[in-house]
Amino acid sequence: MSAWMIESVVQLFGRSDWLIFASAQVCIILAVLPILLIVHERYGMRASGYTALAVFLTHFTTLTSVEYNVNIGFLPFWSWMVFSFLKAEETDRLVWWSLFGLVSAGGMYGKYIAGVFLISAALWVLLKRKDLLLRPGPYLAAAIFAIAFAPHVVWLVNSGFLPIEYAMSRTEDASSAWYQHIVMPIIYLVEFLYSVAPMLVALAIAAGWGRIRTISRLKVKSLTKLVWTDPFVFAVIGPIGVIAAISMVLGAPIKTAWSIPLGVVFAGLIGISASVLEREAGSFKQRFLGSWVVLYGTLLLVLLGIFAFAPMVKSKPARMQYDGPALTRLVENYWYSHKTEPFEYTVGSRWPGGTVSWYAAQRPTLFENASLQQSPWINIEDLQSKGALYVDYNEPAAKIAGMCVSDPQKVLWPMPDGRTYERHPEVWIAVLEPASGPSAVSCEGE
Repeated sequence: MSAWMIESVVQLFGRSDWLIFASAQVCIILAVLPILLIVHERYGMRASGYTALAVFLTHFTTLTSVEYNVNIGFLPFWSWMVFSFLKAEETDRLVWWSLFGLVSAGGMYGKYIAGVFLISAALWVLLKRKDLLLRPGPYLAAAIFAIAFAPHVVWLVNSGFLPIEYAMSRTEDASSAWYQHIVMPIIYLVEFLYSVAPMLVALAIAAGWGRIRTISRLKVKSLTKLVWTDPFVFAVIGPIGVIAAISMVLGAPIKTAWSIPLGVVFAGLIGISASVLEREAGSFKQRFLGSWVVLYGTLLLVLLGIFAFAPMVKSKPARMQYDGPALTRLVENYWYSHKTEPFEYTVGSRWPGGTVSWYAAQRPTLFENASLQQSPWINIEDLQSKGALYVDYNEPAAKIAGMCVSDPQKVLWPMPDGRTYERHPEVWIAVLEPASGPSAVSCEGE
């Protein structure tokens, strides 16, 4: 889904780095908007105002939001799944159930983690709203979801469940020790709390130590009760519990990226809490705003340090300094010193190979790491009949993807300021000669 989204932008407006950065920010806005709408509708303007501030006290919406990727592209789907489910649960109108089914299918096309919210929604219906099972809405949502997601299921079967196999290959090996089933969910919960820590710190500073110290067991019980009575609060807490339960059952580590959409929705809970506390403490608003300015300013300073100051002192450049257009010009000059036709394929790792594929005039297709598991759309016969350009950090073997390697060279990745770093990134480039057709080339010794 994230690939379709950004490709749509490129087809409409052309290739531009600024469009990619802007698309990331649009995704952030689209993810925040439904949460603000929910909180405003259910808890009032004050709560939505605090939510709007709290949502930008996480690195998911600040430090890491500058890079469009699958996680950022997925963010709006989670929020709109929450929004459409709550509207459907509240009104039982078929239009909302239909939207929930459609958005959920889009979410699953984005990331399978969307299934966690579907589990949470099913739990809420089974535990609190069984009456909905006697209505057509949930079944309409399920039918629309099944129809929209069916093409992907067919492809999964035909491809041998390739993305699932790929995801499993990237998952860290989980220990079979019994304590992993306890340690891993605890680690996940700690990492989640760390990701939303600035929100919690702002709330704690505004509330004051005296109020925090007087939190009674009764209030904790009241909060627990709220989880089981308020569908929005359950939509915030439920998925966290589901992910922790998955980690507990499997004894497996959970990647921090899973918590990105949960952190955005969690801001709503902070906003609700802040609106309640403001009514109980006269100076709460001033302390919250003061702490927000300091914390958000700190995030901005960190961002500025990463982009502006760190490159001046590091022995290795940061990735945003890598001059993609300059590398592509260098590589294209190399290619046209050997061939007359444009290259339609690049072969190599995602960063150097993908960079050249993005900036090259003909926009070639990347055959990532020469692996059909990572690039299942590649037509091997067409690739081998046309040849390709190799662009990677690693020195090429004598033969790659069945094609002979010709004239391999190692070059320095250009930097915008022309600086050469102590640990400067080096890139190997080579011509991969056609292995079939009238231009086929045999390797030496064959």
